Amino acid sequence: MKTLPVTQVSAEQFLAWVAGQEQRYELVEGEIVAMAGAGRRHDAIVVNLTAAIHGQVRGGPCQTFTGDTYVATSPSTRRMPDLGVDCGQPVEESLVADQPLLVVEVLSPTTSGFDVTVKLAEYQSLVCLEYILLIDTEMASAHLYTRGEDRQWSNEVLKGLGAEFELPKLKVRLSLAEVYDGLQFRERPRLVAQDSSLSE
Repeated sequence: MKTLPVTQVSAEQFLAWVAGQEQRYELVEGEIVAMAGAGRRHDAIVVNLTAAIHGQVRGGPCQTFTGDTYVATSPSTRRMPDLGVDCGQPVEESLVADQPLLVVEVLSPTTSGFDVTVKLAEYQSLVCLEYILLIDTEMASAHLYTRGEDRQWSNEVLKGLGAEFELPKLKVRLSLAEVYDGLQFRERPRLVAQDSSLSE
């Protein structure tokens, strides 16, 4: 039998320990990993999404949850998406979503590569999950993954503040204008500056 390193803890031990911590942590294959802090743009997008989604699912069978709620992606891994919707029956004191249908990750430049590879694969392995939404912080762009009736994942890229999308199983409709409300985007430099003499 393989002996586990002393740094590894069970999911139950982790959840009992993390409840008293001020910093945010995830459990990854039995190891405790500190989460990087989020910036103001990240927070603003999470607030906008929370308001928009919660307003549409409130009063129904599902509940919106924030980054303080974990999603179990394996027996020894507990992830913290930035936002999600749980359509199960979680115990009030539980730190873990019961039946998440939607998870949202707001991508930062330092974590986007990890979120769109490792975390995405973990989320796609969850039988209960129907939607995965990845939101860019630097431009008006989102990547929506949807599980079809054949249980296979499809995906679409949404670009521009005029883009809209639906999550039919949650009866939620969103626009990127809502997601990025109140945020400004840096103007992208042009590859070639036009010479005014050329137009004469």
